[in-house]
Amino acid sequence: MISMNGRPELGATSARAYKSGPRQGSSGIPSISEMRNPTQVISKISIDTNVTTSLPLMIRPWLDGYEKQFHQGSILFVYCDNKRNRLETVADLPTLNFLLEEAHNSQKKQRYSTGMFNELKSEMDVQGNKVKNTIENRMNLFGVLRNDMMADSNLQKLLNVDVFGRAMVANIFGRLKRGDHVGLVLKRIKPAEQYQGFVQPDNAILPSVVIDVPADGILQVLPAINGKIADVDGQAAKEYELYMPLGVVSHAVARVPSLGHRKNALRSQSHYTLLPRIEILMI
Repeated sequence: MISMNGRPELGATSARAYKSGPRQGSSGIPSISEMRNPTQVISKISIDTNVTTSLPLMIRPWLDGYEKQFHQGSILFVYCDNKRNRLETVADLPTLNFLLEEAHNSQKKQRYSTGMFNELKSEMDVQGNKVKNTIENRMNLFGVLRNDMMADSNLQKLLNVDVFGRAMVANIFGRLKRGDHVGLVLKRIKPAEQYQGFVQPDNAILPSVVIDVPADGILQVLPAINGKIADVDGQAAKEYELYMPLGVVSHAVARVPSLGHRKNALRSQSHYTLLPRIEILMI
């Protein structure tokens, strides 16, 4: 650091800190000279490591109460619309997968002709080309939930969300080692061939038979390890439409959950909550 007189500082010459702490200020109205020479100065001489950055997120409640099942380690997405409001529409991973599938509900075509479900609907033309952008422009990955700062409120919730640094996230990936890169991918699948349905917060199961599945499938969010979809062998280089990086694994010593549990956690908030946690360094 260069001082005001142009001479470099000598730095620390002993075990004691060479920067003095803030001195006591006056108890009355500060004078002009005191305002030019403030009493609060920065005396820190070290560099922070493993810093975690968390941001507040004020969310609006869902009619079905999906926000009540948000817990530490939930991966959160924010719906981006044209309205300017201090309350955000937020979905965790299981809820987002449900929204992407529910947008194709054959019994609610008229109801979903406009609004969020219509914007999340994935459509392709006869040649297989995308004719509408869906989650890429409407649901942004925000971060990992740390805690709920207004848990008792029924009208709104204030969440503390990790967006950088260390974070604890549910292990939806499987067997991991330190240094692995974990993330999420968007891939078209046919949910009825792999799942019974979506489990709602009241434990009711919405069957997949009412979903009008396009020929190429429905977009779903799946876990990925080092750029490849987890639990899938012999993958092509790009077997998905979008990759969303989460971070680098720094601690993963808990038991590895079963494949069935991990698959159910992508569709059930209760299963997701019961998964063991891993520590990642978000990027």
